[in-house]
Amino acid sequence: MMMLFAGLLRAADLDIGPLDRYRVPVADVPGAEAGSATASVLLEPPAEGPYTLEELPVLDTYVAQEGIDALAAGAWHAEGLTGAGVKVAVFDYQWYGAELIPEELGEFQTHDCQSHRSCLLPIDTLRSRYSFEEGSHGVACSEVIRDIAPGVELHLVRVNGSVTLENAARWAGEEGIDIASMSLSFFNNSFNDGTGLINDLAAQLAENGVLLVASAGNYAKEHRMEQFSDPDGDGDMDFPWGSSYLPMYFSEGPISVTVSWEQFRSCGRTDLDLYLYRQDGMLIGKAEALQDGSAQFCAPVERLSAVAEEGDWYYLQIVRRSGDPVVRIASYAREGSVYQPTPGGLADPASSLSAFTVGAVRAVDYLANGPESFSSTGPTHDGLAKPDIAGPDGLSSYTYGPVGFYGTSASTPATAAALALWMEAHPGSTAREAADAMQAAALSDRSVWQAQSGEFGAGKARLPDPTPMRGVCGGGGGALLLLPAGFLSGRRPRRTRPV
Repeated sequence: MMMLFAGLLRAADLDIGPLDRYRVPVADVPGAEAGSATASVLLEPPAEGPYTLEELPVLDTYVAQEGIDALAAGAWHAEGLTGAGVKVAVFDYQWYGAELIPEELGEFQTHDCQSHRSCLLPIDTLRSRYSFEEGSHGVACSEVIRDIAPGVELHLVRVNGSVTLENAARWAGEEGIDIASMSLSFFNNSFNDGTGLINDLAAQLAENGVLLVASAGNYAKEHRMEQFSDPDGDGDMDFPWGSSYLPMYFSEGPISVTVSWEQFRSCGRTDLDLYLYRQDGMLIGKAEALQDGSAQFCAPVERLSAVAEEGDWYYLQIVRRSGDPVVRIASYAREGSVYQPTPGGLADPASSLSAFTVGAVRAVDYLANGPESFSSTGPTHDGLAKPDIAGPDGLSSYTYGPVGFYGTSASTPATAAALALWMEAHPGSTAREAADAMQAAALSDRSVWQAQSGEFGAGKARLPDPTPMRGVCGGGGGALLLLPAGFLSGRRPRRTRPV
């Protein structure tokens, strides 16, 4: 599979990246796309003054071919345990058609955290300024919560970047939200080590009594982290297999590669560039951003975009242009796979100590399954044991139909809803107490599920027969609440509505 290149050819630069937006540390800039109490989002970088890239958060879905039968939580509902009295918010940016399926979502409120920092304006779910918001990912996440915990007070919240997440975090604290379910990942705001803006917002939520239930992401096959190594001194990163190229497999279509390194607090100490080659040695993409600590914008990140004409292996070269060679680097083949991936592919806020981070296990044969092969593992880049727990994916829904809703995008709202059931069964308990109890009681029935192993978390969330919950109050007692293997409400799967 390895190859050495001779006579490397260079191709023209390609401009195929996502919509670029820019975060400036000034509130209420005229003409801004969005604003918070501390920042604004612009479509063009400012002529002067500091700014950072306001990247689009990633939806943590994973496309699968097979479907599953819905597994019910009817016993809990029969006992009157539905999550009543618990406030749950879904942070997302794809809300198309939420009002069109009231029989699925029941009563809910919507909050547009881009249109106004208050988040009090409703979301226009039928029109969007951005093409990336035209899907129904958030609707699907909300369906899962409503199916498992039909009695919760449900809030749909538009979050499409760090500025809108800042607004949502403030609003959730003021609104008295108990649980915020977010199946989104933010890249390049930190070295995925629990620090940085996104993780600060997770901590702010926790300080205000809101538990952020965050998806671990689906990057187990996409991620590689290691120390920069250049024993021959030619400036090229040398990998353990004796080559200066990292193989990455991509299907036909757009290619996105991201490399970051641990200098988010000291950007400019090291300057790296990226080059991506086809099998025949043709250069198809490069990233040569200048990492200059004295510039208005400096980030220890390189982002490369290209197009794969066919599904094949491609080869990434990482070159140190200047600076300190002693640095750890993390490489991601977005929606592809890397050769010899390494653990630790969690992004933000999955890396946050304040978040309750959820991996994914296939709902069919849930009790016997290990983690989904794509589900991101820990530890974080600073060694924190994550994810905290795993929940089921492969859930039938109106939005995704009987083919199933897969990925940590599905397991996260499922686990959030289970926490709401726990809270109702234990009056006066907090969401954090519910999370601690669920983690302590997680099912670890296989060698791969070793509590606090750092790779997969405590195990699989489950709920037992709810009958013993009658008469239990205050969150005490010896009853351990675990989530049933699969837990949709038993409705017949419908066809996926065309979007």
